Amino acid sequence: MYYKAGDDRYLSTFGLQLVAGRNMHPSDTGREFLLNETALRKLDEPAAADAIGRPVRINGRQGTVVGVVRDFHHRSFHDAITPLCIVTGINWYGRCAIRINAARLKPALASIESTWNSIFPDHLYKYDFLDDRIARFYKADHMLLKLVQAFAVIAIIIGCLGLYGLVSFIAEQKNKEVGIRKVLGASLRSILWLFGREFAGLLLIAFVLAAPLAWRAMSNWLEGFAYRVEIGAGVFALSVLIMLLVALVSVGYKSVKAALMDPVGSLRAE
Repeated sequence: MYYKAGDDRYLSTFGLQLVAGRNMHPSDTGREFLLNETALRKLDEPAAADAIGRPVRINGRQGTVVGVVRDFHHRSFHDAITPLCIVTGINWYGRCAIRINAARLKPALASIESTWNSIFPDHLYKYDFLDDRIARFYKADHMLLKLVQAFAVIAIIIGCLGLYGLVSFIAEQKNKEVGIRKVLGASLRSILWLFGREFAGLLLIAFVLAAPLAWRAMSNWLEGFAYRVEIGAGVFALSVLIMLLVALVSVGYKSVKAALMDPVGSLRAE
């Protein structure tokens, strides 16, 4: 079971909740234990209240369960919540956690440093923030996210250039056909659909090929987290809408320009 050293103010400092029992009394030795809900399941206790007052021996230390803490993530989301015992122990303390008002951050830090230096003048004063420590858990994930975003933007730009070049080529190929259709009374919508259906099939094929690969890659990445979201159909529906929007922007301008061209000029061109 994982030990976490903390005094009687540990719960209030971090905003942890008791589901049964009470908090520890101030003490320098670990005689009272606070267990999380996962630890109770490990001990086969069906109800939190039944564990209160129970003598237990955890990792060689004898004590009494005085409270049960609601499960909280004491490691990163890559790991499942493990059985946890919070216990006092003056010989284990190596870090002091302080909750301060963010509006008075600078004077609070200056006051803490001054107090530290007056009590421990021979020891180095060093601090960091909890949110920074938590962010370091996911540093690699944030870096991967930025790389994926950068390559996604590059891929979209290349795709737009490719679509624009392809519609330009098709417009040249169908120049006379568009002119004949307009002379015969074809509407602007039907001419735009002439170009649109060319790309609808290509986009559909691209989505069918890319969606399973994307789903597999994202599922493999999410498996690295003990607590994760599921990839539903809504994600792929949104992807289709974004894909159609990008294609509309890339293809729309050239298609409208070709559809509005004077048919006389296009029929005269050799």
